[in-house]
Order: sequence, then structure tokens, then C-alpha cells
Amino acid sequence: MAWSITKFSGEEIIRLAVEIEKQGQKFYELAAAKIDNPEIKAVFNFLAGEESQHIADFEMLGEKLPRDFAPNESYVGEYGDYIKALIDNHVFNHNNIDKFLDNITVAREALAVALRFEKDSILIFQELYNVVDPAGKEIIEKLIQQEKQHIRKLAVDVLPHN
Repeated sequence: MAWSITKFSGEEIIRLAVEIEKQGQKFYELAAAKIDNPEIKAVFNFLAGEESQHIADFEMLGEKLPRDFAPNESYVGEYGDYIKALIDNHVFNHNNIDKFLDNITVAREALAVALRFEKDSILIFQELYNVVDPAGKEIIEKLIQQEKQHIRKLAVDVLPHN
């Protein structure tokens, strides 16, 4: 089952964000089990724990979101089309983690998938940032910064060495 968003309700947005984080956690856990490189295995285990914390953060935020969101659009459906495109193109939207893992034969391939996951997630979370109140913005900004740190950890700390 693929992810989707239709109503822009707080509940629906949080459900989507939690699903994104759950898929990331699953990928990191399974990739860590498959990768032999101890440095990458440790990074993936760390990132799985981070995604678990993000799930809890989003669930807490869900209690504070407005029930409905009216996007600012230049034509009816513009925002929905944009969000749909972001979601449809997210690396893990179609319960395809096992497919990615089956095709990973070297650590560098797992790192490339992890980088795409983090980048795709940031794009969606930046849109979530636009629909929350100031307290929610603070939480989402913190999560976006953490996702950016994940990219740095993968791209700068690990990837050049592997």
C-alpha cells in the first residue's frame, strides 16, 4: 500500500510522517544486519534509533496540530498535486524496502539509499512545517535539522571512507 494524503488534516499529516520514519527505521535496522562493515553497521544502528525517536516526536506533535489545513494555492489542487508528487517519489513510499535490500551488494549502495531517504524525508517535512503552529514549527525544525545531520553523517563521515 502506498502512502497518500488527501485531506491535509493534522491526523493525516502525522500519520504520513510516522510512516516515513517507520520505513526509515526498518531500512536502517535491516541494512545494519546485512552490512559487514562495522563502521557503517554502527551508523545504521544509530540512525534506526534516531528514526524511532522521530516517531515519538511526531506522535506527540500530532496531538497539537490543527484538524484541517487550507493551503494557499494559485489554482485549486495545486498544493495537493505538489505534495502528491513528493510523496509518490519518496524512496520508500511503496513498501519496497526489501526490494532495495535485495539489490544491495556493497555498503556504498546502502549508503546511497539512506541518503535518498533522508533527502526525500526533509522535503516532505519542510511542507509539514508550513501547516503547523509556532510550537509545531519548533519541533519540525528540530527534526529537519536532525535529518540534515543524518545526511552529513552519511555523506561526510562515512561515505568518503567506503
